[in-house]
Amino acid sequence: MTPQGNAADGARKELKQQLAEAKARRDEALEEADRLREMAEKEFWTTVQATLAGAYHGAQKDATEVLGYTRDHILKKTKQYGK
Repeated sequence: MTPQGNAADGARKELKQQLAEAKARRDEALEEADRLREMAEKEFWTTVQATLAGAYHGAQKDATEVLGYTRDHILKKTKQYGK
């Protein structure tokens, strides 16, 4: 090969390596973000469930106003994340 061919091959290998490393860092960061989101969701809905358990009559209606979710959504999520 000519010197230009060797330089192009080296540049190609370097490019592929840099892109693979960037993709690996991105994938790792997205996995961490998903893990943190799941933890936050579990904590939030567990707290909502604990707060509403045994609360006064009408607490669910008040919760819908404060949280901005329907009663059905609150029920589904508290069952999903409940203990």
